[in-house]
Amino acid sequence: MLRATTMLLFLYATGVVAQAGFSPPTIETCLGFENITSVACVNRYASVLPYPFARNNPDPEEDNFINTEVPSDSSFQLLQNASFIVFDQSRGLEIIGSAPKVERMFDTRNDSIHEAPVYVPDLNVLIFSLPHQGIYEQQLINLNTTPPTLENYTTHPPVYAVNGGKWYKNRIYWAAEASFTFPDPTTGAPVQQSPGIYMLDPYTNTTTTLVNNYFGTKLNSPNDLFIDAHGDIFFTDSWYGYAINVTTYPVHAPATYRFRPSTGALSVVENTLEQPNGIGISPDGTTMYISDTGVTDFTNVPPTQVPRYNFNPRGSRAVYAFDVLRSPAGACITGKRPIWLAQTFAVDGLHVSHEGYVLGAAGTGIDVLSAWGELLVRIEIGEVVNNFQFVGAERDEIWAVGPSGIWRITGLGNIHGLWEE
Repeated sequence: MLRATTMLLFLYATGVVAQAGFSPPTIETCLGFENITSVACVNRYASVLPYPFARNNPDPEEDNFINTEVPSDSSFQLLQNASFIVFDQSRGLEIIGSAPKVERMFDTRNDSIHEAPVYVPDLNVLIFSLPHQGIYEQQLINLNTTPPTLENYTTHPPVYAVNGGKWYKNRIYWAAEASFTFPDPTTGAPVQQSPGIYMLDPYTNTTTTLVNNYFGTKLNSPNDLFIDAHGDIFFTDSWYGYAINVTTYPVHAPATYRFRPSTGALSVVENTLEQPNGIGISPDGTTMYISDTGVTDFTNVPPTQVPRYNFNPRGSRAVYAFDVLRSPAGACITGKRPIWLAQTFAVDGLHVSHEGYVLGAAGTGIDVLSAWGELLVRIEIGEVVNNFQFVGAERDEIWAVGPSGIWRITGLGNIHGLWEE
């Protein structure tokens, strides 16, 4: 109270009157991190800012809370070097631990997104993809060496334009977007592929097609997936394969499907999201989360433009929660409700932690949410992040992948990845 009163007296003395309810500083150092600039705490979610304030970054993927201009509150400068921004101190500080750190591990080609990172625990490697025209193999990070090494990774047969991946019962499951014939990167032989769900045995590097059509029509471009405790595969089918020119114009409206490997049945479970993207299920299997990246607008885009979408700031960028109900046909979802409106761009890759936290790659960082959509921590990478994965024996590290780099996040506290995810 004394601090706020002092500030008000100063503002009146200088001829500037602050809005009622503003209690500086908005940003401050966190308890236990007084001399560490990489961690900052936000008071009361910055719910009241002194006017004027503005976010004016023209790049939608980099228009971010941390770049909010607040001329009369110098505390916002604390965000400029912060990699860990805590919005809820009681839970957020427990999540980030006592020594959190973000390290840039690899520079990568900047003409492609990076997606589908999957950790193979027995081999201690991270396999990810570059869904891009003309790239017909994946990448592998060997975590057994110091420092880790990055190399090309080819499967047999190869799978083109993998955009989503999950680990389940010693296999990797991929959502692949491409439908064009492409050359085998090892032999040069032509390979024919349709968008679908593929299974990879990482011990033999062999792949198997699980589903590649809906009653004779091609899927659009499966984006991400999750396997539930019963072995059923839920995947989002959006339009991004067409956007990057690795498949033909979509036949279906964007939707989310359930595929049952036990029977071969493919069924739609959700078709109201503009562009369903990341997907995950709570540890107890009762809640499904799906992100919507409807900020990408495919209308009135010239076919020669790649990617074939424009940014629509009024498009959907929410994460939705659904109740999971069992049925004789497999799980279905109901009770759609928005729980998070991304404060920057939209959530791409989405994962749920062992503790039930919902994490989403959004713009230049990773949002860490409660199961109900409260923003607890923002891990700010500083460059665009497409997806990420928990790795390590305790699943207590996070590796993030983006168009221009790969980063490792270590030293975290009470947050761990699911064993099969």
